[in-house]
Amino acid sequence: MKTLSKILIAPLFLFAFLLLSCSSDDEDAKVNEGPSYAISDLAGTWIATEIRFSYCGSGTVEPSSVDIIAEGATATMVVQTTGRFTLTITFPDDVDDEIITGKMYFENGEFFAIQFDDDPPDDPTYFGDTLSGNTFTLNGGPETAEFDFDDDGNEECASVYLKFVRD
Repeated sequence: MKTLSKILIAPLFLFAFLLLSCSSDDEDAKVNEGPSYAISDLAGTWIATEIRFSYCGSGTVEPSSVDIIAEGATATMVVQTTGRFTLTITFPDDVDDEIITGKMYFENGEFFAIQFDDDPPDDPTYFGDTLSGNTFTLNGGPETAEFDFDDDGNEECASVYLKFVRD
């Protein structure tokens, strides 16, 4: 009986050890420190000087690129030290403001990412980013946004470029 107990207990300890030492958590680290700046460096209010949408679908649309700031919209982004942000876009005509919220971070301290509140959890959008003095830019690749280029009521896939200056 003593030998049977040892035979049963030994595999249980081995299994428990392997279970605890082998993590199934392959999730990428969401950190506030990036290669050249920290998310806390973005804390404050930013005014958009450019928000450009560029068509990324097949075929052609006219226009194929639109800068909504040049077209009369205004945009302000408020960033907290934690990376939480609110971007408010106000259009010149009587269209309701667009309010976009989420959290900015660096994935594994390397890739700039935004987890938008309207997107599924753990489905971030990645951007090229630059912080230079009082200028912050984000450059999204294809399909990082949607925009109704031809004003037909249907949004087409777009890449987006945003440029902000510190208020």
